[in-house]
Amino acid sequence: MNLLVHLSDLHIARDPARQALLFDKLVETLGHERDAASPERIVVAITGDVFDSATDPAPELIDSFLRLHRRVVHALGGDAPTIVLPGNHDRRRSGLLGPHREGLFRSLREAVDPRRVYVAGYRTPFLAQIVPPDLHGLPAHVIAYDSSYLPRGLVGAGGTIRIEDLLQAHAGLPHDGQPVVLLVHHHLVPTPVTDVSHVDAVGAPQLTRWLVGKALPALVSNADREELTMTALGAGTALSTLHAFGRAVLLLHGHKHVPTARLVCGMTRDCGDVLLASAGSAGRREALDALGHPDAARLWPSFNRVELSEGHVRIESVSFSPKRSTRPAVRRHLALARRLGPKWGLEPGTFTVVDPLPRVEVDEAAFTLSPGTHFERWDFTCERRVELREGARLRQYVDFVHALPLLPRLRRKRARRRIGLRVELTIGGVTRTHLEQALCRTVGEAARCYGVDVAFEWVGLLCRYGAARATLRLARTAGLGLEPFGSVTDLTTGRERPVAIVVEGDHWAIASQACPPRTLLRMYWPLAPR
Repeated sequence: MNLLVHLSDLHIARDPARQALLFDKLVETLGHERDAASPERIVVAITGDVFDSATDPAPELIDSFLRLHRRVVHALGGDAPTIVLPGNHDRRRSGLLGPHREGLFRSLREAVDPRRVYVAGYRTPFLAQIVPPDLHGLPAHVIAYDSSYLPRGLVGAGGTIRIEDLLQAHAGLPHDGQPVVLLVHHHLVPTPVTDVSHVDAVGAPQLTRWLVGKALPALVSNADREELTMTALGAGTALSTLHAFGRAVLLLHGHKHVPTARLVCGMTRDCGDVLLASAGSAGRREALDALGHPDAARLWPSFNRVELSEGHVRIESVSFSPKRSTRPAVRRHLALARRLGPKWGLEPGTFTVVDPLPRVEVDEAAFTLSPGTHFERWDFTCERRVELREGARLRQYVDFVHALPLLPRLRRKRARRRIGLRVELTIGGVTRTHLEQALCRTVGEAARCYGVDVAFEWVGLLCRYGAARATLRLARTAGLGLEPFGSVTDLTTGRERPVAIVVEGDHWAIASQACPPRTLLRMYWPLAPR
């Protein structure tokens, strides 16, 4: 069995102490993976954003990478060839501000042993490179594609996929029908949840934040949103070209810090299928929202393990605790497929998370809305109940109740987003929170608070630590006129699925059994007309 360890978005920073414990846990988890699987061959692929900023001192960054790489290879048995390609953070200041820089990755290439580490991205403006089969030894052809090439523009985190580079790489392959593994940093298909996120300009100069957050969206619709500036230019053409290869293609990417998988099928018998799989960040604890509070919930870092043989591919995401914890890794199935010539035949799988028994038995939130003093706002009361499993321990459970700021603040500055009120929950009891003027009732108020494109309001329960059963309730108070609908989102993968609302006495309710950590239950309802 061949095991391809897909790491991405390490974001190695100038100060190695910031990620020391996280990388210790990464190396430890990789060692467990090797011991459990005992593969015949292991290959490491790092799909970009190796470093956090292209403007940090190259010698310090490269030294940190080499030390981490030695530990990773040792944990995997001491003989794992590695393929590395750049991302937008390896080319720009904080991944966003130009101009395009190539010096950092050229220095990296000069620092590694080329017999064991293949560094792509040094041949710009030529972007695609065939990785020598003698280096990786996989039952597939491997193409490393530098999608981070963005030679024009001072602001941007997107990339480029050019048809000519793909055609040139394909022309260099033998006519043997073997599948192609295409390594790239940027995504070709939008990733869930993050495709509607605002561009993260935290830490950027004030002028840049104003430009990205105010000036650009005033000129170009949705210019402050991730998907407009982060997708690889030419992605649609690239997918059509990959179908035309007439081979089964496995495309592995990073960039969005969300582990997920999609199959894009060719439309004719001789067209190849493209199986796309993204890896989460192996070097960051990803924030779930923009609270910026140290107690706010964050995603565990993760990597993908790809089992690849002549006829099958299996992809799983492995998330690991970044703290001094004995909590075992959490597995999520992404894809299982058999190869049928140029096609991928998906085999039945499950989205059920393979997780040990959660510490929490019951995690519940019950919301009651009331008109309050402002006719375009709802007040609400939230009652949270947390019960642990027998024998389980949890030091504290910090929640953030999401609501609008009070109106006096809004008069000075438009909210544009909710605030997060920190609440420390009573474990083994009920915590009651009452907020006034906290949610919008009308389309007009939502336009003033959030923006003119908002049509729904919602309440939610973030099941932070997982639970045997998580339940969100909303009181069916007479005269509210609500028509709610519900969903459950695995925030690690971004998968949001509809869930039926049931009536429990005087409440609407949705529930999730065996609820994985960092799962969000939500009830939405349409806003009232202006």
